Amino acid sequence: MTAQAALSQPESATEPHPLTLFGFDALVAGAARPRPGANAFHDAQAETTDVLTYADLYGGVAAGLAQLRELGLSRGEKIMVCAPPGASGFALLTAALAEGLDAVLAPLPLPLSCAAIARAAKNLSVSALFAPAQFCGVDFEAALLDLAAQTPSIRQIGTLDGALDGAVDFSLRALTARPAPRLRISDDWGADDSPRIGALGPSGEIRYVTQGALIAATLDLLRATRLTRATPILSLCAPSSPEALVGGPLAALIGGAPLYSLAPFSSERFLAMLDSLRAARLVAPAAVLSDLARAGLLTNGALVGVVAIGEVVAAIPEAACPVVSLRLTDGTVALRVESHAAPVGARVAAE
Repeated sequence: MTAQAALSQPESATEPHPLTLFGFDALVAGAARPRPGANAFHDAQAETTDVLTYADLYGGVAAGLAQLRELGLSRGEKIMVCAPPGASGFALLTAALAEGLDAVLAPLPLPLSCAAIARAAKNLSVSALFAPAQFCGVDFEAALLDLAAQTPSIRQIGTLDGALDGAVDFSLRALTARPAPRLRISDDWGADDSPRIGALGPSGEIRYVTQGALIAATLDLLRATRLTRATPILSLCAPSSPEALVGGPLAALIGGAPLYSLAPFSSERFLAMLDSLRAARLVAPAAVLSDLARAGLLTNGALVGVVAIGEVVAAIPEAACPVVSLRLTDGTVALRVESHAAPVGARVAAE
C-alpha cells in the first residue's frame, strides 16, 4: 500500500492508522516505489538548487544507513543532529531511526547558543554529532569542533554540508553517489523498543516524540488542510523540531507533494520563489504571520495555506487561505493542529 493510498483508508476510533505502525524509512520506500522519478525535495541555497527525486531520497537514506553501520554505532545509542534547512537532516534522521539509534535534533547555533547545545549533548552522552561544517556561506567548523571537544562521549563526527578533516561526509550529494543497498523497513519495532526522537526546545529543554506520533499528527494535518499532490510545500523551517518535521518532509512524503526549502532567507528570494510556484502551502515560524499579513500574502492568492510552527500569540487578520499552527501540547507526543483564520466555508476545525 502506498502512503497516499493509506491516507484515504478509514480509521476506527480505537485502532491507529496503519501508517503509524511504520517508521520514516517505510514512508520513504513507499513513496519511491510508485514514483521513483518524481521530484521530492528542492533545496534552494544561495547559488545552487539541489533537486532530489524520490529514488534519490531512497538511495540517500539507504546509503546513510550503510554508512552509519560502518561507524559501528549500536542500537539504542544517542546521536545529535544539527539539521540545516533542506533534505540532508531528514535523510540522516530517517537512516538513524532505521538503525535503531536514538536521535536528538538541534537547531543550528541560532536561536540556541552553542553552549546550550553542548550542555545537552554532554548530559545525554551522545556518541556521534552530525551538523553542517559550512552552510550558505556560514562556517560552523569551529563551533562544531568546540561542541565535540566539550562532549567526551562523542567518538564520531559527520558533516551534512561542507568538508571537515576527520569527519564522515553525510551530505546527500555524497550519499546519493554511493551504491544504495536495499533499505530496511522498520516494521518490527515493539512499543517498548522503538527509537525515540528528541528535540531541543527554545529554552534548551528536550522534548521526546515517536515516529508513530509524528505520522499520526501529519495525517491530522493533511486531513485538516486537504493537501494535494498539485500543491507544493515551501518550508522556511529546518527539520529540527517535531512540528517542522510534520509540516515539511512528513507532509510532503505522505501527501505526495514536492517540498521546497529556501536558505538563506531574503525577501527578494522568497517572493521570487512564490512567483515561480504560482501557489504554495507555506511552513513558517508563527512569529512571521503578522509580516505575511502586512505584505498581503494571506489574501492575494500566492498562498493556498499556511502552517505556522509554534504557538500563535497575536491575533491574525482574516485570511483568504487556511492558517493552522502546529505545536506540542504535553511535551511528549501530542501535536495539536489549531485553526486561526480561513475563508468563510473553509474553516478548519481545531482538535
